[in-house]
Amino acid sequence: MTFKDILLSKWKSPNLSPEETQFEAEKKEKKHKLNQMESRLETLEILISNDKLEDANILMKYLVYDLVNYYQSLKGNKQIPWDGDLSTFVIPESKTKAFQFLSTYTKEEITDESKFNDLFEFCLSTYDFLVKESKTEFKSKWFTSLDHFKSIRKIRIIFITSVLSLTLFGVFYYQYKFPVMKDQSIKLYSFADKDHPQTSESAMVSLPVSKQKIGEWNEYEFTLPETMAKFGGIRIDPLEQRGIHFVLDEFQILDGKGKSLYTKKIVVSQNLLPEDYQDFLKITDIKTAGKQQPGELVEMVTTGRDPQILLVFPQVEGAKTIKMKMKYIEAHKLKKK
Repeated sequence: MTFKDILLSKWKSPNLSPEETQFEAEKKEKKHKLNQMESRLETLEILISNDKLEDANILMKYLVYDLVNYYQSLKGNKQIPWDGDLSTFVIPESKTKAFQFLSTYTKEEITDESKFNDLFEFCLSTYDFLVKESKTEFKSKWFTSLDHFKSIRKIRIIFITSVLSLTLFGVFYYQYKFPVMKDQSIKLYSFADKDHPQTSESAMVSLPVSKQKIGEWNEYEFTLPETMAKFGGIRIDPLEQRGIHFVLDEFQILDGKGKSLYTKKIVVSQNLLPEDYQDFLKITDIKTAGKQQPGELVEMVTTGRDPQILLVFPQVEGAKTIKMKMKYIEAHKLKKK
C-alpha cells in the first residue's frame, strides 16, 4: 500500500467480483464460528468454577469437535463427523499447545477437576491459535478489494483523527500559552497591618479592567468608603485570569484634599528583585516576566486565577482615594527583549 493509494483511492466501498463475494461470505461464516467457540469457552469457565463437571463434559465434547473441524475448514480439509474418529486428524506443527491435547483425549467423562482444568487450558490455547491462523488466511488466501479498502479507510481515520487532535491541542495550547484578556475587575482590599492581614468584602473596592486600551497605560481611581479610611496594608488583586502580563507604574493613596498619604513605584532593584522587597508581605499567583534591568518598572505575569499582591506600609488615616497607573499586555502581543 502506497501513500498514493491512501490519497487517491475511492472513499466508496468497491464492487466485489463473484469470487470476492464468496470469500467475504466464507470469512463472515468463520468469524461467526469463532464467536460461537469463544462463547462456549466462556460458558465452560463458568461451569468449571461452579463445579458442574457433568454439564461441562457435555459442552467440552462439542467444543473439541468445533475446534478440529474449524481448522479442517480453514485449510480446506474434509471435516470429521460428530462423534467420529479424531485420530485421523493431523495435529499441525506449532510453537503453541494447539491441539496437543488430542494425543491423550478420550471421549470418556472426566471427573477430576484438575485434569478438566488442564484440558480447558489446552482448548483455550487452541482457540487462540485458530484466531491467529484465521487472520493469516484472511490476509492472504481470502484477501479481497474490500479488505484493501478497509485498510485504507482505517489509515485515513487514524490520520484524520490525529490531525484533528493535534489541531485541537494546538488551539487549546495557544489559548493556554497566550490567553486573551477577558472581562474582569481590579480589586483592592485594605487591612490593618502586617500582623493582621485579614481582609473582608466590607473593606474592598473594585473597578473593571479597561479592555479598550490593552497595551497602553491606564489610570484607575478608586473612591474609598469609610471602612477603608484607616489601614496599614493593601491587597491588590490585579486580575482574575492567568497568563496576562501587567506593569504597575504608580500606586498612590490620597486624602480628601488630594494630599498623598503613601506612594509606591514597583521598579527593579540592583539585585533584580522589586525595590523595597520587604514592603511586599505576600505575592501569590504572580511572577516577574523575563529578563529585566535595574531601574525598570517590574513587568509581571499572573500564573493563576487568584493573583494577589499584599503591600504593607506605615498606617494611613483619612484615606479617600487610591490611584493606580497600570498597563496590561496580552502574551501574544509581547515584544521580545
